[in-house]
Amino acid sequence: MKRRNALKRLGALGIAGMAAPAAQSHAAELLSQKQTGSWDSSRRGCWLTPSETEGPYYFNANLIREDIRTDVDTGEFHDGIPLRMHITVIGEDCTPLPNLLVDVWHADKDGVYSGYVQPGGNTVGEDFMRGIQITDGSGQCTFLTSYPGWYPGRATHIHFKIRIDTTTYVTSQWAFLDEVNDLIYETPLYSDRGSNPTTNGQDGIFGSDEPQYQVMDVVYNEDTGEYDGFYTIGVDAPTTSVDDGFPQETAGILQNRPNPFKTSTTIAYQLPESGPVRLTVYDVMGRRVATLAEGQRSAGIHEVQFDAGDLENGYYLAKLVAAGQTSTREVLLLR
Repeated sequence: MKRRNALKRLGALGIAGMAAPAAQSHAAELLSQKQTGSWDSSRRGCWLTPSETEGPYYFNANLIREDIRTDVDTGEFHDGIPLRMHITVIGEDCTPLPNLLVDVWHADKDGVYSGYVQPGGNTVGEDFMRGIQITDGSGQCTFLTSYPGWYPGRATHIHFKIRIDTTTYVTSQWAFLDEVNDLIYETPLYSDRGSNPTTNGQDGIFGSDEPQYQVMDVVYNEDTGEYDGFYTIGVDAPTTSVDDGFPQETAGILQNRPNPFKTSTTIAYQLPESGPVRLTVYDVMGRRVATLAEGQRSAGIHEVQFDAGDLENGYYLAKLVAAGQTSTREVLLLR
């Protein structure tokens, strides 16, 4: 029996009336024959993930976190079937890409985004279902979320950006197989709203039942009681952080090393001539958190250490004023 037909038959047997863990366990046998574990990018070869619109509901919440199900200020938890998303970022040649920011956002189980006035409600000031992780040495990172719900006119989807500092390499979306969506939406937490009336093939973004390079594979994990989602993103990006060079007559901040950093990082800056220098660091609210260099310096390249101390995770802005010029550079603290 084909997987699609098996899933439909399972739904006809009344999955929504079963206890959620039992329903998920039965679903595991039918969703996929794949084994859970680290995603092997060679299973599909290497590619560039198609770019798609970021949609109307993006903002940079600047949240470095793995579990994205809560609103930070209120602590409100947005329930749903747990989905642990295992993401791998690779280059065109299949090389894993470390130290890239994976920025994800999506609707909750009721089809509502955080941070906006929308048909489903007013969530201005909230930031649930949003987060950033950084790829490790294997080009991988993980998020824990609730399986997204649907809203009229769109297939079920999750948005993402791959970026570093202010450079974005791809903005896109991934889908889920329609039969997986149907199965999830028959479980107790989702059944009141029913199945998504818009399939992947009917969707204006995906336009196919299985849009190429834009489907997250989902399997049930009996050990954790969660669903595991596996998705590989192919980008045209360097294997290290962007390291801008400057003409000799220009003052500027070079790429700090390491970036992101856990406790301290080395910030280098270039001076075209001797003269007064001021190098400071600010948080995202514009508050100065450190003065790294101040006074006369000779021409050439200088290095200073930025120790984060008790600072919170997130972006900080290094600012250099020298030779009548101003240069800035984002640095990312991630413990």
